[in-house]
Amino acid sequence: MSEKTTKTPKQVGLLAAIVSLTALCMIFCGGFTFLKFNTQAIFLVGAIAMGIVALLHGHSLKDVEDYFLEGCRGAVMPAMILMVVGAVIGSWIVSGIVPTIIYYGLGILTPSTFLVAGFLMCCLISFFTGSSYTSISTIGIALLGIGMGLDINPALTAGMIVSGSLFGDKLSPFSDSTNMAAAAAGTDVFDHVYSMLYTTIPAMVISAILYFVLGLRHSGNALDTSVIDGIRTAMTDNFTITPILLLIPLFTIFMTIKKVPPIMALVISAMLGIAAAFIFQPHFGFKVIMDSLGSGFSINTELADVNKLLTRGGMMNMMGAVCLTFLVLGMGQILQKIGVMEAVLGKLANAVNTSRSLVITTLGACLITTMVCASQYVAIVLPGQFMQPAYTRLKIKKRVLSRTLEDGGTIFCFLLPWTTSGVYVPSVLGVDVLDYAPFAFFCLLCPILCIIYACINFAIFREEA
Repeated sequence: MSEKTTKTPKQVGLLAAIVSLTALCMIFCGGFTFLKFNTQAIFLVGAIAMGIVALLHGHSLKDVEDYFLEGCRGAVMPAMILMVVGAVIGSWIVSGIVPTIIYYGLGILTPSTFLVAGFLMCCLISFFTGSSYTSISTIGIALLGIGMGLDINPALTAGMIVSGSLFGDKLSPFSDSTNMAAAAAGTDVFDHVYSMLYTTIPAMVISAILYFVLGLRHSGNALDTSVIDGIRTAMTDNFTITPILLLIPLFTIFMTIKKVPPIMALVISAMLGIAAAFIFQPHFGFKVIMDSLGSGFSINTELADVNKLLTRGGMMNMMGAVCLTFLVLGMGQILQKIGVMEAVLGKLANAVNTSRSLVITTLGACLITTMVCASQYVAIVLPGQFMQPAYTRLKIKKRVLSRTLEDGGTIFCFLLPWTTSGVYVPSVLGVDVLDYAPFAFFCLLCPILCIIYACINFAIFREEA
């Protein structure tokens, strides 16, 4: 690192900091909402804009470069994890693990248990694919059609689908938002997942109970199994389905509990998936199985939804998320070094002198950022960079920050109509956000539990003195 980066950074004033953040929000809002640019392009423009702010305040080009590269150094581990996650997803699909989960999941649907079973199935699929969008646009569409056949309110069914799909997007180590929240907070991804269990599991259990109770009202309805049968048949026609394959996800969970280093645990999981593919799915051939690690897995069945769900994975298909991780953390480091975050945070010092006010302020920052920038990624990264120094000052572990970023930043985007997710879900399911939001119990419970924990000082982990 150059000598310049070791000197005291030149700090911007409060007014300049507010103008800088306003400009950044305008770039994000315009890029995501109106111009609909590529996400990576928007963040690149944002990083360049903050670099210009640095230059205008006396920082040299070398300073800006060093700041950005310093942020990128913090992105190396999350980027490596994302690449290995891609390998895991590809190997788990080609081996039949993900198809087996889908096959058995669809088999538990009955009229009285449709809502709770659909919710749990979306939880499972989104967890093992790491994608809420994929779960919503594949199994979600199938469940919506089944729900209509059962004469269940489409808004209720859509709320259930979004809730279950967000479970995996929020908790899965395979999710880009999970890895991004951990990176933005400066914590290990498995520590982050462990911390999220405190709000995510109670929210899931309460949601499941509510869906079960509501589902009992439809116990006398007839279930049209044609959609379910079509998907299950596609699974058995193309894969060897066996419960033995479920041992690999269970072993992965065991490694997580034993705190095996994240990259090693994921590499082992990917290799076990490849081994299982050679044993149970040899018909795909050596090249297809091995290529699933790098370029992912693709399949062509008669059902487009099945193709969309199972054509996934591979390290190369994670490059977009990897690129985004470097851009957002590099940009965030520029914001930190030129004093934008410090200038604004200083005015909030009186409001964040306790753990309660700190967590609630973080949640509020996620909501405001979501409302202004309309992006899940921005709502995770900006508040994470903004609030991280306060957690250090109050000696609260960064995994509390990362959990709060997920309870807010990951969730709020699906509850507001003008956000990227608020536009996506209605376009796929045909149900407006304001209609399904009251039934998206998981999405509503996560921030509520976050606030309750902050108020009673529960699960607010502190650094040892």
